[in-house]
Amino acid sequence: MEGYIVPVLCAFLGTLGFSIYYNVGFLISLINAVASMAGYFMYAALLSWTGSIFRSNFLVAVLMTMVCEICARHFRVPTTMMLVPMLFPEIPGSSLYNMIWNLLIGEKELCISYMTDLVVVIAALNLGIVLVTAIIKIYTNIRIRLRYGRYEGYR
Repeated sequence: MEGYIVPVLCAFLGTLGFSIYYNVGFLISLINAVASMAGYFMYAALLSWTGSIFRSNFLVAVLMTMVCEICARHFRVPTTMMLVPMLFPEIPGSSLYNMIWNLLIGEKELCISYMTDLVVVIAALNLGIVLVTAIIKIYTNIRIRLRYGRYEGYR
């Protein structure tokens, strides 16, 4: 538990700074930072529990996207205004850096290893976001059809 304090605090501060820099608004920035902190804690706990980078990133992406959709509808802001800062700590910057560094110094095996990690994390994050977004879109379309009898688009 002690090893999680500094990374979780850095996730909070990094997300808060990222949100404030892009002028999101203080309340939304604070919500993004708290959710991001919780998401990074969940990622670290799942990674130590399952040992799978893909599973832990996928589950965090699903949870963060659900929280983001709920908060975006509650505060009436675009979903991306909340989703991008919330998933900021999960971006695999170190894998990208190490991949490029090993490519430049000629270590092809390490470069491929870091590239594999990078692709796995990006795929897990994208699949989690797309899954939740598609489910919410289908739910919204069904709700509109039930309310108006047939679907005629958003009028």
